[in-house]
Amino acid sequence: MLGAALDVLWISRYDYHTGWRLERHRHNYFQMIHFLSGEGVFDLGQEQIAIHPGLLLLIDPGEWHGALAYSLLKTLDVKFTVRNPSFRRMLLAAPSWNTAAESRIAELLGCIRAEGERKGPFYREMCRALMAEILFLYLRMQRTASQPPVAGGQSEMLDDALLRKSLDYIHRNYEAPIAVADIAKALGCCDRSLRLHFRSALGVRPLDYLQRYRLDRAKELIERSDSPLKEVALKVGFQTVQHFTRRFTAAEGMTPGVWRERFREGICKDVCINPSFSNPNWTRSE
Repeated sequence: MLGAALDVLWISRYDYHTGWRLERHRHNYFQMIHFLSGEGVFDLGQEQIAIHPGLLLLIDPGEWHGALAYSLLKTLDVKFTVRNPSFRRMLLAAPSWNTAAESRIAELLGCIRAEGERKGPFYREMCRALMAEILFLYLRMQRTASQPPVAGGQSEMLDDALLRKSLDYIHRNYEAPIAVADIAKALGCCDRSLRLHFRSALGVRPLDYLQRYRLDRAKELIERSDSPLKEVALKVGFQTVQHFTRRFTAAEGMTPGVWRERFREGICKDVCINPSFSNPNWTRSE
């Protein structure tokens, strides 16, 4: 649907310290800001929006905006262009903010940032695909009966009631020990039926999905807090930090400690996805 008509320009994991101000400005591209933690106020057009963890902003081209940090603000910030006329109209018509119910948005933004830093083969194409998924998720969060449905396999997957209930069970109980039998019992089905639903819709086994979900939540805790790794492991359902470290390293190619160090090295670092893009700096301390 989009292809090269969507272009990701720049991304950053940014910290605004207490009292820092983002001067009011505007630009000719879209911007999305996901506030991970902290408090402040965001000026968007003629509106003032209270900043809180989970706030997701979509800033239209040409729209005046600025911010003031009341405490340390941690953000994921991406800038992009859309040249597809119908998709651009959908974004311009969408509300400018929401509280992100989709935890996957932060994960996808992190993936764009990682692609931009590595700059491997087809990294720009990968960033476009990831950004497209983020925007479809955003539009689905805002969708009303008058808006066109989002196309693609994700919505079809959610029509599977058994799978939807099993994912909800995992998302609510991932911190506790879970076996396939526990999920099946809670849903009133047999183990085999549950495994077949996962294999058909997601291509993975239920416990593989559970482990991936736990590791994704672990990455969020590692990135957003100073919690010891032992505490992170317990919070996401691993019984020992040793088991957590083995699983994390096998999945990510580095230990949780190295992941945290690399993440922090990239804070407030411009990651240009489009090599010709230069990001102006509108921040200053009070």
